[in-house]
Amino acid sequence: MADIHDLQIGAPGPFLPPFESAIKNAKVIDSLGYDSMAFPDHFAGFIPESIWTPDITPLAFIQQSPHTYYELTSIMTACAMVTERTKLISAVTEPIRRHPVLLAQSFLTLDHVSNGRAILGIGAGEIENVEPYGMDYSNQVGKLREALEIIRIIWETQEPFDYDGRHWKLKNAVMSLRPAIQDRPPPIWIAAHGPKMLKIAAEFGDGWIPTLIPPKAFGEKLREINAHRERMDRIGSFTAALWNWCILDNDPAECERMMTTPLAKAFALLYPATEWQRLGFEHPFGTDFYSLRDYVPMRYERDVVLKAIEEVPAEVLREFYMCGDADTIISMLERYQREGLQHIILWNSTGMFDLEKTRDSYGVMKEVLAYVKG
Repeated sequence: MADIHDLQIGAPGPFLPPFESAIKNAKVIDSLGYDSMAFPDHFAGFIPESIWTPDITPLAFIQQSPHTYYELTSIMTACAMVTERTKLISAVTEPIRRHPVLLAQSFLTLDHVSNGRAILGIGAGEIENVEPYGMDYSNQVGKLREALEIIRIIWETQEPFDYDGRHWKLKNAVMSLRPAIQDRPPPIWIAAHGPKMLKIAAEFGDGWIPTLIPPKAFGEKLREINAHRERMDRIGSFTAALWNWCILDNDPAECERMMTTPLAKAFALLYPATEWQRLGFEHPFGTDFYSLRDYVPMRYERDVVLKAIEEVPAEVLREFYMCGDADTIISMLERYQREGLQHIILWNSTGMFDLEKTRDSYGVMKEVLAYVKG
């Protein structure tokens, strides 16, 4: 039977200015005993700037825009330099903005800087970070598959090679940087949800890092990956990870209040229409809405978003957020672990919904971390 004390826990890596605070936060995460820092790779954020106003979120007073992110590999490198033990995960990048050879080189470089602590978290990408910037988001799953083939070739050979794919054609390509630790390139964790992506995770992944999946569905998808791995005769370790959003407070009524704030509801619009339908509701953006494929927040007017926010039901919010005090969160973690979870990134989003609750929420996180770490 799984032991809760074997579960690894990560936190979001710092990705916002000012730089001095980002470095300070990285040191704190490392010193508190978190197992990892997970860094988003975004040009644009998930919230339309049309609602980034003080009446919707107090963050509008201190952050001018919801689309503020440090460049992924630069901030990962900076944080690697000031930490000693915490793993550094891209959560997640993709091979549309970043050429596969560049990804292979970047993460080998991070591997050296961090002395083997870097993990390449990768997926098929989000349209909001691709299409507005003049790049083609179509065939994104096929692009990912080819990119993973190229990265594996690079990490396995120093010799020039050719690659004749649909999306990339390489001739006499070479990149002879080797891993920091002999024959041990960075692990690849794949963000996968649908059937095609789960199969790619089984074929190429050393781990799986989805988001926003209830425990039962997490277990079902993990069993699907493991069945693929068995058929492919893939042996070796495989890490089942997860990235989830949290609202934390010792008072359940306060958690409920923060969960129903306009900004909390705006984030819950990211939950796919299929999940709304499963819960008995229709997504305000349509019955086939899938945020990774369809959502470009910069194109949504304020009145449209505010109307959609009003339609977010409590049932969706309760699945979208892990919400409660330390005991409640620990109980949720045990449910996930029974389904095979080994590593979770807990994004404490409490302060986005009530700045005054930030300190208390991190007190809850410390309780959770102390319990799991035994």
